[in-house]
Amino acid sequence: MSLKRLTKESLVYGLSGYISKMISVFLLPLYTAALNPKDYGILDLLGTVAVVSTFLIVSGTDTAMGYFFFRMEYREERSQIISSSMFVRLTFGIIAFVLIFFLSKIISNTIFGQDYSLFIIITGATVVFSTAHQFLFDLLRLEFRQWLYLILSCLYVTVSILLMVLFVIILKNGVHGALMAQAIAYSMIFVFTIIYIFNRYGHHFSMMWAKRILSYGFPLIGTGIALWVLNSTSSYFLAHYCDLSTVGIYAVGLKIASILGMVAGALQLAWGPYAMDIQYNPNAKNIYAKVFQIYFFINIIAIFLVSMFAINILKVFTQPNYYAAKAVVPFLCFNTVFASAYFIVAIGINLVKKVQHTIWIMSCGAVCNIILNYLLTPSIGVLGAAFSAMTSNFVIFILTLIISQKYYYIQFKFNKILLVLIPAGVIISLAYYYDLSLQIRIIASVLATTYFVVFLYLNFKDADEFIKVIQFIKDINLFSKKTKEKDNTKSS
Repeated sequence: MSLKRLTKESLVYGLSGYISKMISVFLLPLYTAALNPKDYGILDLLGTVAVVSTFLIVSGTDTAMGYFFFRMEYREERSQIISSSMFVRLTFGIIAFVLIFFLSKIISNTIFGQDYSLFIIITGATVVFSTAHQFLFDLLRLEFRQWLYLILSCLYVTVSILLMVLFVIILKNGVHGALMAQAIAYSMIFVFTIIYIFNRYGHHFSMMWAKRILSYGFPLIGTGIALWVLNSTSSYFLAHYCDLSTVGIYAVGLKIASILGMVAGALQLAWGPYAMDIQYNPNAKNIYAKVFQIYFFINIIAIFLVSMFAINILKVFTQPNYYAAKAVVPFLCFNTVFASAYFIVAIGINLVKKVQHTIWIMSCGAVCNIILNYLLTPSIGVLGAAFSAMTSNFVIFILTLIISQKYYYIQFKFNKILLVLIPAGVIISLAYYYDLSLQIRIIASVLATTYFVVFLYLNFKDADEFIKVIQFIKDINLFSKKTKEKDNTKSS
């Protein structure tokens, strides 16, 4: 089995992510004009409430559903698997909202030190709707219905952006408007999800399958909480040792780094169903190794370009009080790549059903993030927070790789990745340390990119997929030449 299908699906998922992120980036000038860094900080911290709530609601049912969905012995029971997973998620979502509603003041005072309980309640309602949104898009990936995924993604993005413009920019409702826009957009997807599930799979709830799904996914609840600590620690430390404005600057840095998410996230979305589907293929390990290598090559180049021109991106899309985010962009870019790479190297753990290891692995990353933030954030602020996040995700990546290799060994070619990573890291460091001018950065980027392209060509010129692409290009050129010759002959 070639990588053609994975490439196709990654491009489709990437297109949906590309559209979403590019629209949000292009609207960044309007948002940064309407929302000050403090507002961004509030939204970022509210996002952490949504993240931990989502993890508790999902409770590993997404991973469990993906595992059982592709098992040959359970294919006749897919309707029960889907219906039961949806029922569990909705039940947990309602419970989570009730808890958030009654504890909203306590949560608000704990996070902000003042009463933002209305914001907390709106966030709680949004979480319930968003879990249904996530369920639907997980299911579409399992069904390999990537074009419907793309259409619905574009529709959701369009609606949410229009609502955001209405509430935040036109009506100037600030944080409240941003939250309401998000809640309404998710609620629309929520309704569509219920209709889609009932029409396609009916209502076939099974207590046996609910227990089996929870049994598989339950260990991942601890993983989810650890992930929340991992992803939220930096914001909380910045809010405590600095202020909400600094949290906002950090959030904008994440927004710029999210450009990497268009590359990393696209493959991540396509990877799960694809990796599970080809597990019976005798060439599966070679495919896993090749995807790993391609993933890092592409993302290192993307990190390099985004980091080299981070300040220029910020000047185009934000206001001057956000320019300080430049310093954290390289760290947050690497953070994004390591966080997504985890899903690729965890294939061995998932295939042999040793997901309990993810609890202590994620816990190690969370503890690492807390310790590093405690040591670094008070002294170097937002830079320390970004470095802590990147290092913690790197620790998780390495530990996952070690454990996964123990159960399911794959021969990865790390030396070739380092031959791209080291030059990119050195050039980025020099550009930041000496604050190189735009002209010098352009020249350095052209030279480095040329090296990267030549390196990729030399390493993949003998690969089957690369040969097919080259032959396809040659066929197009040959066809064009023949067409021109015919036209010239007719003209004569």
